[in-house]
Amino acid sequence: MKKIVITLGREFGCNAREIGRQLAAKLGVTFYDHELVNRAALRAGISNEIVQTGDDFDYGMDKSFYTEKAIEAQGYVIRDIANHESCVMLGRCSDFFLSEFPSVLNIFVYAPLSFRINHIAEAYNLDKKAAEKLIAKIDSKRHSYYRYVTGRDRGDRHGRNLMIDVEKFGIPGTVELIYQACTQLGFISE
Repeated sequence: MKKIVITLGREFGCNAREIGRQLAAKLGVTFYDHELVNRAALRAGISNEIVQTGDDFDYGMDKSFYTEKAIEAQGYVIRDIANHESCVMLGRCSDFFLSEFPSVLNIFVYAPLSFRINHIAEAYNLDKKAAEKLIAKIDSKRHSYYRYVTGRDRGDRHGRNLMIDVEKFGIPGTVELIYQACTQLGFISE
């Protein structure tokens, strides 16, 4: 396999974390999620308490991450990893920070709101109204942060190589589509 970095942007509730884990396992590469925030926070001097107190939803969304120093640290960490290994990176504006890197495949996963509501309600034991409210809150936070860092909309097709509706393809199908894209682009020989 040639060196490749796959960035995985997502709407909240598409189960992108599981897609990223399964894809990384299938490719035999490392999956980076929270580790990106941990390393960037350490480099930027952001208190470990802020990083550790963020729950699974707000992880890395504290105002401390909106500073120039924190954004530079995030970009540095993402580029450093991409320079040294093949991997799958979940979110964290990684598509933006790697926009000029060769061998990068930028993926965005999404799904209809009803699918995401059902997934979040089941995954976090919430009623559907609470799940919908949480989705709106998290998507808004992530969109604001992405726009702040990149100047673009998070779900914009520009800068994306592949956008996949998870409801249509499911997790295994989404993983397979990305894997096949890697094969078609010559990153993987079968």
